[in-house]
Amino acid sequence: MSTESNSSASTTGIITSPQAPLISTFIAVILGASLIEFNEFLFPPKITSLNFWALIAVYYGAIATWFGITTMSRYRPYKDTFMSRTWITFGIFHLTSYLALMYFATRLTDSLFAYLWCWVFLLIVTWLSILFRKMDLHLPEPLGWCGLHVLLMLAIATTYSIWTLFSHSIPTVANWVFVFMAFAIHVSYRQSAKMRHAWEPVPSDQQQSYLH
Repeated sequence: MSTESNSSASTTGIITSPQAPLISTFIAVILGASLIEFNEFLFPPKITSLNFWALIAVYYGAIATWFGITTMSRYRPYKDTFMSRTWITFGIFHLTSYLALMYFATRLTDSLFAYLWCWVFLLIVTWLSILFRKMDLHLPEPLGWCGLHVLLMLAIATTYSIWTLFSHSIPTVANWVFVFMAFAIHVSYRQSAKMRHAWEPVPSDQQQSYLH
């Protein structure tokens, strides 16, 4: 009975695992609360405002992340182990980071520093989730590619932080550049990972050899 249970769990993706309803409910509560709390700010009236484009970057990241999760789930089995729960936990930190990004984006003129470092945090927990998933399943993962984009985002946030130390005011055009660079880095990671076939299907027999 134990053997059958382990076999069933090893071929189940996270979307179809027993933990999926909890994750879906958690995401729904977070997103629902954010819409209620920030409904006056989430849809800036002017497309020419910096807040608008900062939020567009967040929405793109959240949507791309969800499609990434569903894609990964088709090609990555889920084992209910400590290591599996660890990479799922980092994945949840990743998702909740979008709530913080929404908050900072709505107050971008006063919180660009926090906005940029929140992107850094998001990519770091993404990298950690990928690292623990690779350790858990021993399957190919875009670990290095994600790490490269962590370093790029870290460079952007560090540059802005150093600039603020030596200047009381940063030109508006520079703020636009920093926001779009953060946006471009995240788009680059999402699109390039997809084009590089980061999560290619693994034959079932090969997959089972990885898992045992």
